[in-house]
Amino acid sequence: MKKRWYMIFGALLSIGVIIGIVWMVNRGVPAINTSAYSYSAEPEAGSELQSVPAGDQIQLAGMKVVAQNDQLALHYNEETSEIAVTDRASRQTWYSNPIDRLEDSMASQYEQSMLSSQLVLQYRDLEGNLYTYTNHEKSIANEQFQAESIADGLRVIYTMGDVSKGVDALPKYISKERFETLILAKLPEGTANYVSARYIESKDRPGVMERLDAQVEKKLVLNKMIAAFEEAGYTEEDLAFDEAEQGGGAGAVAEKPAFTIAIEYRLVDNDLVVTVPASYIQETSSYLIRSIDVLPFFGAAGSQGEGYMLVPDGSGSLIYLNNGKVKDEQYVQRIYGDDPNNTRWARGMVSESARMPVFGLKNGDAAWFAEVTLGEANGSVTASVGGIRNSYNNVYASFSLRGEDWLEMYTGTKYQEIQILNAQRFNEDMQVRYSFLAGEEASYSGMAANYREHLIEAGVLKPLEQMDSIPFYLDVLGSYDKRTSFLGVPYKKVDSLTTFEQAGAIVDQLSAQGVQAINMRYIGWFNRGIKHKTPEKLRLDSVLGDKQDLQQLASKLEEAGGRLYPDVAFQYIYNDDINFTPASDAARFVTRDVAELHPYNRALNRMDPLKGSYYLLSAAKLPHYVDKFMQSFTSKLDLSGVSLRDLGDVVGADYRVSRVIHRDTAKQIVQQSLAKLAEANDTIIVGGHAYAWAYADHLIDVPASSSSFSITDESVPFYQMVLHGYLPYAGDAINISDEQNVEEQLLRSIEQGSYPHFVWSYDHSSELKFTAYDEYFSTHYEIWLEKAAAMYKEASAVLAPISASHMQERIVHKPGVVEVKYDNGTSILVNYTEQEAIVNGVKVAPRHYGIGGDQ
Repeated sequence: MKKRWYMIFGALLSIGVIIGIVWMVNRGVPAINTSAYSYSAEPEAGSELQSVPAGDQIQLAGMKVVAQNDQLALHYNEETSEIAVTDRASRQTWYSNPIDRLEDSMASQYEQSMLSSQLVLQYRDLEGNLYTYTNHEKSIANEQFQAESIADGLRVIYTMGDVSKGVDALPKYISKERFETLILAKLPEGTANYVSARYIESKDRPGVMERLDAQVEKKLVLNKMIAAFEEAGYTEEDLAFDEAEQGGGAGAVAEKPAFTIAIEYRLVDNDLVVTVPASYIQETSSYLIRSIDVLPFFGAAGSQGEGYMLVPDGSGSLIYLNNGKVKDEQYVQRIYGDDPNNTRWARGMVSESARMPVFGLKNGDAAWFAEVTLGEANGSVTASVGGIRNSYNNVYASFSLRGEDWLEMYTGTKYQEIQILNAQRFNEDMQVRYSFLAGEEASYSGMAANYREHLIEAGVLKPLEQMDSIPFYLDVLGSYDKRTSFLGVPYKKVDSLTTFEQAGAIVDQLSAQGVQAINMRYIGWFNRGIKHKTPEKLRLDSVLGDKQDLQQLASKLEEAGGRLYPDVAFQYIYNDDINFTPASDAARFVTRDVAELHPYNRALNRMDPLKGSYYLLSAAKLPHYVDKFMQSFTSKLDLSGVSLRDLGDVVGADYRVSRVIHRDTAKQIVQQSLAKLAEANDTIIVGGHAYAWAYADHLIDVPASSSSFSITDESVPFYQMVLHGYLPYAGDAINISDEQNVEEQLLRSIEQGSYPHFVWSYDHSSELKFTAYDEYFSTHYEIWLEKAAAMYKEASAVLAPISASHMQERIVHKPGVVEVKYDNGTSILVNYTEQEAIVNGVKVAPRHYGIGGDQ
């Protein structure tokens, strides 16, 4: 008997252990309610479309003015749903669609439809096939739209697709009595005979007439039958009664691809605010919207246009109008970089990210500038030059409503990839704000000033105080993990490249060389090094020293006018430990697989599993780790700075079926975490996407150039022109940059107002050979100390006097000779050429710089 009880107890214990293990493996950390981060404004009630009384505004043929303020007038064409905006001061008018598009002999019929559209959507069916609908072909041409007035503007609601019931506009079954009295008796004899011949008494239902679909489905017959029923006075209510009484009917209506979408135009001061409200979007269950292009040809420039388009590639890039690059691919970049939550991301290309949600176009002495203000993390910017598919140069924003990925299918020895969308769509408003510039302001310098003013008004940017010495940014490599073995058994150990004491020695040597305001970002200091464990609990890596050593280093930096910024990664989880459960805490691909990523192998041009792996954290779990980190960081360490490795550099979706988090929602969660961290600490933010600017005290690794795509023509420091005088920033670390000419980097730094940035180690970087950190190939501080000090002193002499000034204008006098004007009257002149240059009477030696203006 006892033996039986022991067996039962043992079995229950085993089951309990198994359940406990399963719970431990899948428990995960607490997730937030992500619905609180979704934003979709309640739609404003519309009214009958009204025109504004005639005033001093420009009158446009075929259009009426539907809204105006002191700066702008909004025009609307009731037949084509086109809009136009007139700048009342400059008398310049910008159209949503080219007014001479019908004269474009290059454009095919399909392209003509694109040129006439205000919205273009792409959708997939259940088999993954991709289709494109233009609102011109699928709505305007069929008069399936309506316009209504809203405050300061108008709303146009489009029904795109075939919304007719087709054959199901007629009853499939109808009682013989109703058929004769309700239909046939009310029709002329010839029409009644025609209708009667298309119905037959059902064999299975005595007294019930059945529709002969084989005959009625023919288009001409169907049209004649529908007209006959309408003539007899047959209504929707009659159809509903017959369907309810007899069954059958409009089962196929929902299977037609048909969509409802609205666009709102509002005048707000000198801006046109264009919104696609999520609450109006409707789609059929078998056809899922992939993306929406908004005003793809707004302000497009024709074949005679002179100027350029601004795109947000890296620091900013210009595409000259009609540049003749008709064989190159159009420009397309996702705002805030590619989404790592995409299996296609495994096949990346070397390019800069689009860190700003902006774009614009200059044509002659007028320009417009656009900022994506809602839904930007789900957005992309697309630009194309005239001569590729039509004669127009255009740049616009698109929005992804769903995540998209590739599903690999194997059937025997056959392999194929199917593109799929996640089921739950992005359900927040999407918005673009257009500003209009004229005269001297109609340039990318004017666009930068416009963007900066908007950011100042929003409280994102605040002016800096004048600096006596510029910051010096120093990344220090501390602890790291490396593979080793004991008695032939491999294991990972934590080793040191720079201890806390050694980092202090570097500070002393820099100070002795005249370097001031050293802001040290310490990479690898807790939880087993550079690729640390989850930041839930902090444990200093003992190979570096103890808490007292760390605080002494912090004090030394503060006494020298700088600060210590221990570095932490939140969104990339490099170690699967007890505080992180991939099945629960990692994001999911659209394919529902865990978002496990690998470092890139550029020789293979894809991720390489042999180099290790890491996970993308679900945004729903980010607040938990941030809160735990702050509690531990505050209680254990008396420090005032923190470096955020990925919160300003990575935006990743999570397509877990039970908790879909689109990129824009993830961005909002990241912003909340940034706000918490910035409230308690000074921050260095790496990468510096625009959504992070409000929470940064310093930015590093900001883009110094563009990706140099084939279709683009010129890189411009638009990023720097927006931020200078409001946020101190630095580019990539000079000693491991692709550009190894220090003279060139100094000139670039002086032109862009960017401060020196290095990454160093006390020990020689050869220690990192055959580790996961071999990208740090030249970090030994002794090699760079004197060069860095000399570069700092030279740059500080030029940049410190203008540290609180903003850039007013950038002028390229000739290739390689650049002038940057500041609002305090100073002009910085940079000569990248091998010949002497004279700018405004100032001689600038080859490969050198000069200072002009009223300084």
